[in-house]
Amino acid sequence: MEEEKSSTPLSNALVLDVSSPNVQVGLAQEIGWRKIIETSSSPMDGIFQSVAQLLKELEMGIKEIDSIFFCAGPGSTLGLRLTLAFVKTVQWECGNKLALYSYNALDLASQMVTPSPLFVQAPFRMGWRIVRSSSNQKPIGKKEIFESEEAIKKFPSSLHLEDPRKKITTINPANLLDYRLNKIKGLSDLFKISEPQEEPEIYSPRPPEFKKWIPQIKFLSPDG
Repeated sequence: MEEEKSSTPLSNALVLDVSSPNVQVGLAQEIGWRKIIETSSSPMDGIFQSVAQLLKELEMGIKEIDSIFFCAGPGSTLGLRLTLAFVKTVQWECGNKLALYSYNALDLASQMVTPSPLFVQAPFRMGWRIVRSSSNQKPIGKKEIFESEEAIKKFPSSLHLEDPRKKITTINPANLLDYRLNKIKGLSDLFKISEPQEEPEIYSPRPPEFKKWIPQIKFLSPDG
């Protein structure tokens, strides 16, 4: 039988998430949150400013952070890379003594709805979507990449993360998921869907590769 993840006592767990249109940062407790800051500012400014505001309002110093949970994606590549840069800055400031965990936005989204949905989708690169499925209801689900039209038709009951680039008219607005950190129960939910990391990395899967076209007419063949 697979053992469940056990949480580690953490007193000051910083959470960084730029997978949605807004930057969200918070200090998580075992059950709930000490505080969450959300801003529509760009990740370039939003991450640093929001963490600074969070620490100021909680009267904390950066070196009091003992762990970081960060969303590795999917999301804006720029935002995710800025998150990694910030994590590395805090690691350096704290002498690399931080416990580091990453999670996937689709897995976190599945914790925001009861019961957990069978399918959750998020935009990927232009023309593609990532579909998370979990037939066995495990917190960390399977992720697959489909062309956008196929993903929407094949999994009509999916909940969807918002695409900050454009609205897809074929998605029922009722199936859009309001992705907010305050919908999860702090560390008790985060530990279910997070993995410990030695170094921060972003979630960057490759789209399916198509077979290279091989000409059937001999004189067009490279060997002809």
